[in-house]
Amino acid sequence: MKFIRYILFIPISFLAVGIVYWAFGYLLAFFVGLSTFWLIFILFFFGGTLWVLFRGMSAILMRFTSLISPNRMFSFYTILVISLMNGLRAIYIAWTLDIKYSGSAIFGAIVFTILILEITFALVIGSYLTTKDEY
Repeated sequence: MKFIRYILFIPISFLAVGIVYWAFGYLLAFFVGLSTFWLIFILFFFGGTLWVLFRGMSAILMRFTSLISPNRMFSFYTILVISLMNGLRAIYIAWTLDIKYSGSAIFGAIVFTILILEITFALVIGSYLTTKDEY
């Protein structure tokens, strides 16, 4: 029975990480679609709050996903590998797009890279916190 839980945990982890990156894509699409005034207004007044909430919800999702695993360290290493693979893939795709990188495109790619790194670390930290629970 434990072997089945190990096998089932990997697709569940892929699904959870996929949900986080999917939601991040929609969040970015929302911000890109705003006019300059509303973008500055929302980012100035609510940007930090929105980002902290998104990172926190991602970490909580990973923590609940890690509770399904039969072994805490297996869940940590599985989510670590999946998160790093997805994060590095997203950063690689962002920097190898077929566009001319200058000015705002470079700034956008740098900001995107930082945001992806923060999400990846939030997912790994959420999984790591489960390994430290005593219950």
